[in-house]
Amino acid sequence: MGTVFSIAAIALSVFLITVPFGAHFYLLGGLVAVLWIAALTRPNPTLFMAGGMLTVFVGLALQPFAAPRKFLNALKKSAREDEPGAQSALDFYTALSDYALWLEIALIVVIILAVVVATRRAQRGAHAFLFDASEGLGVFTVRAGKIASVLFIPMMLLIFYDVTQRKYLEFDPGFADTILFKTLTSTKLQEMQWHLHAVLFLMCFGFAYLKDAHVRIELVRDRMQPRTRVWIELLGCSAFLLPYCFLVYAYGYEFARKSFEINEVSSALTGLPYRFIIKSFLPIGFTVLGVAGLSVWLKCFVYLFGPPDLKDKSSYYAGTHHADIPEDAHGGEADAAPAEPATSANQA
Repeated sequence: MGTVFSIAAIALSVFLITVPFGAHFYLLGGLVAVLWIAALTRPNPTLFMAGGMLTVFVGLALQPFAAPRKFLNALKKSAREDEPGAQSALDFYTALSDYALWLEIALIVVIILAVVVATRRAQRGAHAFLFDASEGLGVFTVRAGKIASVLFIPMMLLIFYDVTQRKYLEFDPGFADTILFKTLTSTKLQEMQWHLHAVLFLMCFGFAYLKDAHVRIELVRDRMQPRTRVWIELLGCSAFLLPYCFLVYAYGYEFARKSFEINEVSSALTGLPYRFIIKSFLPIGFTVLGVAGLSVWLKCFVYLFGPPDLKDKSSYYAGTHHADIPEDAHGGEADAAPAEPATSANQA
């Protein structure tokens, strides 16, 4: 039952993005209620944590407690025309806006409490619940990155065709009058190339982070103790990665929404239409990166505070992955006993 409600929370989070402002407050209340029901009915760890993160992202990004000026002006106009319920709605949203910040803080606290309840009710224990959620979120991020990486193939084919087409015009200028050339203009091909490239790296950010492919300052990090590395990773996710992903999601969503409303097209006369599609991948890509950051945060938390058996399984971010340095410099047994001298038989 908890898994069903977790899926419902994810679906409702996505649906909440598509509705006008007036319904945000009530739908967000329903979303929080669904998430709490999931927490009380032993949900799937991965789906529940994904639903919780999306609830926070969507709930804060849409600012459901602070009515936009356009919405308030419409209510004022309706109130002046004595439309039923307009004045009461205006009074409600005006008062709601005064407490927007505190309500946003309350939303975060309520979601955190739901996570605590879900972990405490887990059959295998709280730390096992968090570890399973981390593993599941990591699998999703890796799969999203691998699927997106396939876009490298059509991108290279488009580049090859674009270059070949332009060079071929030098030998056959009449090719410019063909339907193929007029349909696939160089401008469209070049825009499609950077569209594919943008989707490729946006969707692979999280994949690269989980695989530790981003740049680190190994000169400093790799000479720290394992627990120190994990603490830095945990604090980095808390103070930088997850807040940054949320900010890009919030502004990226507004960026894509405005593009959709005006039906934005390319600034070039022969460019591609539907510019909102590529702009939509900005919030999507950083949501995937946020999922990766949450997966890392959970794994670091389990390593620092979990039982020994789970500590071993979640110790990836305690190790070194780039530099070839002595064992004792990255948490190995520096005081290990030296090897026994070779016997005469071994020497022989």
